[in-house]
Amino acid sequence: MRKAILASVILSAMFSVAQAADVKLSGDFGYRYDDLEVGTADSQRDRLRVNLKATADVNADTKVVVGLRTGSVKSSWNDMDGNSLKNVAVNLAYVEYAAAPFAKVTLGKMNRPWASDALFFDNDIKPEGLAVAVKHDSGLFGGAFKLKLSEGVTAKDSDLVGVQVGLKKNLMGLDVVAHGAMLKQELVSVVGATLKHDQLLLGASAAKEVAGVPVKFFVERLTNDEAKNNDTATAYGVTFGNAKKAGDWEVSVLKQDAEANALSVVWTDSDFGGEAALHDGTAIRAAYGVADGVLVRASLYDVEVGVRPVDYKRAMLDLVFAF
Repeated sequence: MRKAILASVILSAMFSVAQAADVKLSGDFGYRYDDLEVGTADSQRDRLRVNLKATADVNADTKVVVGLRTGSVKSSWNDMDGNSLKNVAVNLAYVEYAAAPFAKVTLGKMNRPWASDALFFDNDIKPEGLAVAVKHDSGLFGGAFKLKLSEGVTAKDSDLVGVQVGLKKNLMGLDVVAHGAMLKQELVSVVGATLKHDQLLLGASAAKEVAGVPVKFFVERLTNDEAKNNDTATAYGVTFGNAKKAGDWEVSVLKQDAEANALSVVWTDSDFGGEAALHDGTAIRAAYGVADGVLVRASLYDVEVGVRPVDYKRAMLDLVFAF
């Protein structure tokens, strides 16, 4: 009840501010049918989600973004289980400052500050901390960030620090992006035990319009230098089309293989393999713009997870209304 009252107060405040100032509101409502089969267990769920984001310009160089959503850390979807109240929490809360024409600084709870097309990191996670991003007209881009994973209180804090560099260029008619990132993560348990990941992420993508259809291919490789074995994850995939408005469509196929010690369970994707760090499988996704702001999306995951492989099969059908 307290969460529901707090969410109502925050929503009312956001709408009041939006009416009184130059604030842009955006968001979406979604319905999902979710069929999950793990081993011999099978379940079907009806789910819903709500996203709401307010963006306000403080001045010409500074903006504040506040977002609310349903769900949990790794998913914005809540089960439809009767008359229960749904979890609503702060999803985004950051200030972005344009320190120079080529640099910006972000402080707070933000979108992931490094690029990755793979499913090594769950896109629903909104990390907290400080990030600096730079880009140059030559196509060079980069960034540095320090993120707080947990407050240690009596033990040491858990942090992630990292840097990323990359290059965007048009080569022989292809829009090519190459990037590399170093992510150093240290997790400290309540009893003081430490789990470290020192990850090197390398990736590249190439995009081109073929017969009027956008096509993009990517490949990524991640290694964890802190592990003595089973330290590598690879992913590659292709996307055809781009569903943005009525009549648009897209289809994508992704193949991903992660060894046991490559990925951090803090970031593993909740849809692809159910957060399992050790996995090998395929994701097929398709979307169609029914009308402006209305999208139908289907996702199919066929993955093997665990040391003794267990089949993880998941089919999801979404109907999303964006504004």
